[in-house]
Amino acid sequence: MKERRNDNNRRAFKMVQASSNRRTLHLNAFAYSLTTFGASLMTGVFSFYYVKLFLNKYEISESWFQISQVVYLLWNAINDPLFAYFQDNSNIAVFRQRRLSILYGAPIFAVSFLFPWFPWRDYEKNDWLCGVHLMVTLSFYDALYTFVLLAQCALFAEISTKYEDRILLTNWSQIAKTLGATSVFFTEFISNSMQNFQAFQMCCVLIAFVGWLSMTYTGRNVHTHQDAMFEKQKSESLLEPEKIQLSLYNSFKQICFEKNFLCFIGTNFLMVFHIQYLVSFLAILGDQLIPDDDISSFSRKVVYGSTQILPQVLVLLLSSTVSKIGYYSLMVCSFYLKLILASLMFLLGPTHTWFIAFFLLLDCGLSNAVFNFANLPLSDIIDDDQQRHQRKSPLSSSVFGFNALFTKPAQSFAPMLVVSILNSHGYTEIKHGTASEDQSEELHAAMFNILCLLPIAIAVLQLIVWRPYSIRSSHKIVPVHLEN
Repeated sequence: MKERRNDNNRRAFKMVQASSNRRTLHLNAFAYSLTTFGASLMTGVFSFYYVKLFLNKYEISESWFQISQVVYLLWNAINDPLFAYFQDNSNIAVFRQRRLSILYGAPIFAVSFLFPWFPWRDYEKNDWLCGVHLMVTLSFYDALYTFVLLAQCALFAEISTKYEDRILLTNWSQIAKTLGATSVFFTEFISNSMQNFQAFQMCCVLIAFVGWLSMTYTGRNVHTHQDAMFEKQKSESLLEPEKIQLSLYNSFKQICFEKNFLCFIGTNFLMVFHIQYLVSFLAILGDQLIPDDDISSFSRKVVYGSTQILPQVLVLLLSSTVSKIGYYSLMVCSFYLKLILASLMFLLGPTHTWFIAFFLLLDCGLSNAVFNFANLPLSDIIDDDQQRHQRKSPLSSSVFGFNALFTKPAQSFAPMLVVSILNSHGYTEIKHGTASEDQSEELHAAMFNILCLLPIAIAVLQLIVWRPYSIRSSHKIVPVHLEN
């Protein structure tokens, strides 16, 4: 009887502990998701409007635009591994503790978001100061975006190593991102597609303020087991400063030359390239390929706004599928679907304007939805790296930072390539209203080819690069949890 009573007591204790752990996980997930909400508010508007703003309103020259993108590319290559190194190895709390990185980085991140929307003077056509403005904007914004979001990505891997818990984090994050994605939708209507520029600026100020408040909540309320380990690791690192330098070199060599990491960064580079092309040029392509006579102004705004919301809805709908078949199979299926849809659009031709609108919506929704599951393979790579090299704590920021080192240049390559193609086919003349009918037709043909052939090429390359990836069964395996 006594043994049975003890068994019942132990069982009851475990149930209470499990319930407490679950509640803590949900509280952490909610706090984690608010950074997603704030970042989504700002990033959606920034990515959707900055190219259109500098090309069409500020009238930046192509040379200054390309120079700015090259500077942005080089800065991207430096800041991601630099911040990753400090966040994984520094003895300074604001770097090492993820929540403090978010807490203190949030207000500066909000300020960096406001940089492009306020011109430094009334720009003349091809003004050199406009080029400097774009360079500073991209570098400043990316530095704070990297600092804050890199810490949040590390939180994703460190809050829990359970696959089902990470799916829960993804769901919370996508609900937040769905709400945050409405920023483009409302900004389109309030500013009348940026035609009322003062209203657009006021929207951006409000978005920055709400984004800062949201991320501040994360910085004050999210907690992981890594916080408790910080003081111990700090004292050890102070005793062995030379070991930190060695670990940086070794971690780069061990992480970046691992097969699964190489497969992922190749695939992710193509995803980032595709998504950056879509968010930067969707409105430009849509305005040119879909005449005002074929689609009303209201419908056009709904389509543009929906491209930010649809991906988040798709992620929520696909979460149960990912739990069953795993992210590897889902990504393969999405690449085949993208290939089929783009091929069908190419065969239909440019005269079916409603199909073009539907294709833009689907292409943007599907590509962004799959990209939102990218933290799952990266987290598996972090777990695999920790077990493979028997590390005391995971190099979460380093893995995410090295991933960004190789994939973020795609954010510069995509605008550079597409702007170069468009300008070579008369986009500058179209923009200034001096293009002939033949130039207009040539530009529309080039735009339609970009619309269809670029996704086809990307899908084929992704299928080839992603195939050797071997961590395919993490959704079936119960991992060795760090918290145990």
